[in-house]
Amino acid sequence: MSQGRKLLSVFALFLSIVAAGASSCDNDKSNLNSEPRAVSVVNGEPISIEQFQKALDDLKDEGKGFLANAEQERKLKRELLERMIDDRLLAQEAHEKNISLDPRLLDAAIQPLFDEYPAGGVEEELLKQGKSLEQYKRETAHLLLLQKLLKREVTDRIAVSKEEVSKYFDEHRSEFLEPEQVRVRQIVSKSEEKAEALRKRILRGESFEDLAREYSLGPEASRGGDLGYFSKGLMPPAIEEACFKLRSPHVSKVVASPYGFHLFMLVDRKPARELSLQQATAKITRRLVMEKTKEAEAFFLRTLREGASIERDLELVDRIH
Repeated sequence: MSQGRKLLSVFALFLSIVAAGASSCDNDKSNLNSEPRAVSVVNGEPISIEQFQKALDDLKDEGKGFLANAEQERKLKRELLERMIDDRLLAQEAHEKNISLDPRLLDAAIQPLFDEYPAGGVEEELLKQGKSLEQYKRETAHLLLLQKLLKREVTDRIAVSKEEVSKYFDEHRSEFLEPEQVRVRQIVSKSEEKAEALRKRILRGESFEDLAREYSLGPEASRGGDLGYFSKGLMPPAIEEACFKLRSPHVSKVVASPYGFHLFMLVDRKPARELSLQQATAKITRRLVMEKTKEAEAFFLRTLREGASIERDLELVDRIH
């Protein structure tokens, strides 16, 4: 979901599981659910056993809840509790500042999901995750609201100066050394015989690009076999060696790999180069904005915590599994 996935920061992304855990849960996993107690009370608002249990279950379902021993489980649950407290503090702050969510923003966030599935497919997929469409909408709206708060109070106030960019560039010159890159088209065949036959057709003057579209088994076949630019160290050794030896407009010999039998043709080659400050400015600015945003969000949350009343029942947390 384009809007929902374009989170304003790493921290906002981290809240996605917590937002799911903030919904109510009717799962009666143990007699703990019958106790009228809360794992935490944040400014008078309880985080219930059910909500914590649901969030913990979601973590485990996402594969992030593998626990080697009791101490790791204890640590995971304590960290989860703190995230849920942060989530509650942010939601309260959004309410305090009268921040609301435009329904059109929610519609825009979830529409791409519907575009990916046939009619009824979204509901079916959500059901596999134990969620209704309405629950999914509530969780998405909750997350978008927190993003809006963080954008207004944190992200929009971040600025990076030219001096900061220049200083980073001078201190990290090695990051802006670009290795040699090649742009290559490929055709992948099941057999060496098929690959050799295609190579002969190319040598007779037929279009490599057209043959790739018609015969290649690779996922990039629809692009005429275009693999884009890549540097050394990213491809299997046999393929890398063949590609970096190429000279345009020659076609390679047949190259065998675990994926099949390949033919390659060089499209372009970029020599190794060092980026100038001007060329690196956009990349440096993005990095510094990200770093500053992370620090500013942490400070924003510390400020909320310092002014809040937070109670925790860690004994109860330890009993939840």
